[in-house]
Order: sequence, then structure tokens, then C-alpha cells
Amino acid sequence: MNYKAILLLLSFSLASCVTTPTVDDTKIYFSDQELVAAGATQLMGSDIVGAFAGNTLYGRYVDHTKIEQNPDANRWVEFVSGDGRVAYYDFTQLVQGTWQIRTNLICFDYKFEIPQPENCFVVYGLGDRHFFISTRQQTTGDVVATILGRKNGNAAGLELK
Repeated sequence: MNYKAILLLLSFSLASCVTTPTVDDTKIYFSDQELVAAGATQLMGSDIVGAFAGNTLYGRYVDHTKIEQNPDANRWVEFVSGDGRVAYYDFTQLVQGTWQIRTNLICFDYKFEIPQPENCFVVYGLGDRHFFISTRQQTTGDVVATILGRKNGNAAGLELK
């Protein structure tokens, strides 16, 4: 056997040893430390844009006051347009806003009736899910929302102004 054939066989055998972590889709993560321990990776600026721009996100807020959560509670849907606008719907009201990347954070500024400060999040990916991690001083490192799914385009037909 020649040298190249041995290297090729060795690379195939090593590649088969690499495993992808199994993701428990039912598990609720409460902190960035839990996510990292489970094998999640932080998304950087261009990766965040690639994952969310031009997509409809289906998510759920994480309620840190309850150990067991109703999987249907705290759900929301949001269209993140490629031009920096967002349409957010929490099944009560439709809210317009904007989004942008600041270094490795995704930041949202919504136009609520009562003005609120802009929210910026660190984003982690684990399997086919994404997680928004708080950057606010009192909740830094907490998982605020889990992206349960996403579809190309404005799949929910949310009005975007």
C-alpha cells in the first residue's frame, strides 16, 4: 500500500470517530453555561445575519420563575427582514421595530406604545435551535428566548412597515 492510500484510510477512520452531540429538543436551558456544557457554540456577527436575516423566527421566552414550563406558553413569531426591519407578534399585538448587529450581538429596538430600551443579545446555536442570551447587567448570561424554528421569508405574513 502506498503512503497516500494509508493517509486516506487513516483520515476516514478518524473522521468516523467524530461525533455530533445529541440535542434534547425538550430540554429548557436557563444559562449560557448550561448551553456551553451541552455543546452549544456562540454565533458571531456574520453567522447571526446568515441565520436570521430574511427569515421568520418562531420562539418561546424562557420563564426563569418556573422549573416546569408549559411548552405552549410565552410563544412569539417574528419576521427579521434583510433590510433591518422586524415585525414581532406575541399573539396579542403586532409590533414594528428594527434590528442590527453590533460586533457579535443582535440588537432589537421595538416601537412599543411605552418606549423601551434597545435589547441586545449574545446568540448561541445548538442543533437546529438558537438561544438569545441576555446582556443586561441584572440578567447577564441568562437564556431569554429559544428559537424553536425558522422559515425562509415572511412565512407568517406579518405586516412589515
